[in-house]
Amino acid sequence: MMKYRNLNINNSIMKKVNRRWLVAMGLILALNPARSQFIGTEIDSSLILAEVRKGTIVEYSLETDANPDEEFRWEVTGGKIITSGAVGEGTIADPSVLEFTTDMHTIEVQWQSDDSTSTFFTGNIMMQKKTVSHCASIIMKQKIRQWSMPTASIDKNYSDFTICSGDLVGGYIVVDLTGAADFTYSYSIKSNGLKDENGDAINTEFHTLTTSNDTAHIVLPERLVNPSEASSKYYTIELTSMNDDFLGDGEIVSIRKEFTITVYPSVQIGTIESIKLNRR
Repeated sequence: MMKYRNLNINNSIMKKVNRRWLVAMGLILALNPARSQFIGTEIDSSLILAEVRKGTIVEYSLETDANPDEEFRWEVTGGKIITSGAVGEGTIADPSVLEFTTDMHTIEVQWQSDDSTSTFFTGNIMMQKKTVSHCASIIMKQKIRQWSMPTASIDKNYSDFTICSGDLVGGYIVVDLTGAADFTYSYSIKSNGLKDENGDAINTEFHTLTTSNDTAHIVLPERLVNPSEASSKYYTIELTSMNDDFLGDGEIVSIRKEFTITVYPSVQIGTIESIKLNRR
């Protein structure tokens, strides 16, 4: 009898455990509803690669090819659908998904944050539509390449400095470039009367250069001579414009747009005076 009683007790306990498990699973499913999938597996990847800026919000639409009451399903990786109703983080493991929704022919996508580099992120947009007759299209797929905003700035490791007139300078400063190569950048040289090692006035013309690298060098004079005996003079490099391989102007980062060398006045010592013998 004890065995049966114990068995009955165990069965009762198991029933309670099972009921609790089912309730828990119900809550989990309610909080994390299973996502539907695309219908079929045929994918059309013939769409031309699209390129965007990192961090931007871009609208994607099939409105011109849509009919009333059709349903659309969207899936994005490398970015996140911000249209209401979307779920997922936009990773490969957890794509950003907007399930089949009537007349949802247009969405907005927030692409990945800008990391200020010259390399790109890759993303994908997949879409399928379903007619009012519940017939599904093939799955359309478009690759997305994401680029940083185009910027130019003088590298933070190169700070303004001060020298005495005629001191050796030489070397170069580095300009950091972000966006998509090739890059074109311009700079000017400003001086208020300095001369070079040959005694010639400093060239203050504008310079425009192109590079496929994400850093560029601006060469400094070998020496800077201040002909003044009274006041310091300045040699300033100022970034004026830049653009990358896409249409539109880039940005010169304002806090790193100039580099200045201050040259102290020339030091004059005059002549040595003393009492001396005078010949007849």
